[in-house]
Amino acid sequence: MNRASCAALVLICFCGQSRAGEPLTYEQHIRPIFRAHCFDCHGATDQLEGSLDLRQVRLMKQGGESGPAIDPGNPNESFLLERVRSGEMPPGEHRVPEDEIATIESWIAEGAKTARDEPEEIGPGLGITIEERSFWAFQPINRPELSIAETTSARIRNPIDALVRRNQPEQPFRADADRRTLILRAYFDLIGLPPEPEALQRWEVDQREDWYDRLLTELLSSPHYGERWARHWLDVAGYADSEGYTTADAVRPWAWKYRDWVIRSLNDDKPIDQFVTEQLAGDELAGPRSGDLTEQQIELLTATGFL
Repeated sequence: MNRASCAALVLICFCGQSRAGEPLTYEQHIRPIFRAHCFDCHGATDQLEGSLDLRQVRLMKQGGESGPAIDPGNPNESFLLERVRSGEMPPGEHRVPEDEIATIESWIAEGAKTARDEPEEIGPGLGITIEERSFWAFQPINRPELSIAETTSARIRNPIDALVRRNQPEQPFRADADRRTLILRAYFDLIGLPPEPEALQRWEVDQREDWYDRLLTELLSSPHYGERWARHWLDVAGYADSEGYTTADAVRPWAWKYRDWVIRSLNDDKPIDQFVTEQLAGDELAGPRSGDLTEQQIELLTATGFL
């Protein structure tokens, strides 16, 4: 992943999605921008370029070798903003997007506010802020409470419908898709393949009330389900049957074992925490090895083998 991609990922994860009228603060709106573009040189390590530390507003006011980095209330007199606008910061070809520069400018113009008092001393590294730790994806999963009124409508047939209605009360539901469309969607979404003509005809004429549940169960039980969805994980992991890094493109003769392990794990409904743990530490979980490996040890070593 290149630097621009990393920057985009950080901003997607941690930036406030919308101001909604609230004042800009360093922790919520500015730190994610600096984390994506600036902290490599100005805060992530002890080696600070120009002795400038951007991890706190008070340190920016104090500045570095070139003097104060920001002048709260005066963006045009703020050296940091001048360097970012000119493209001098960050160095190299990468540039801070215009909308993010505008956010920094507005923040300085509003007085360079913080969400809370800053500590007098901070340790090495970037740490994790309250805002970062509060991001929705890091919160425990809770089942939302639904009132009886939200679940008794004729059009609301499952909890997802009720949650959609709660969040978009004025938006009408679209008409139901016809049966053939539902069948095709299920096939392409779950196994990535169209149904055989005989299977399509069978599901189109099935008269049982729970025919759709049966269709989904059949597709989820298909080995093609794991093959379809393993592709996403393998892409993220950078899986390939050969090195691909040099013109020699050396073959990885045993890589397919990891590929098949991922497919098998999905088809076996392996819990996601176990799925990740085995890939990171399967060799440790396998325990002492003497003589022939057990089937479990082979599985665990295969999980870690690609890494």
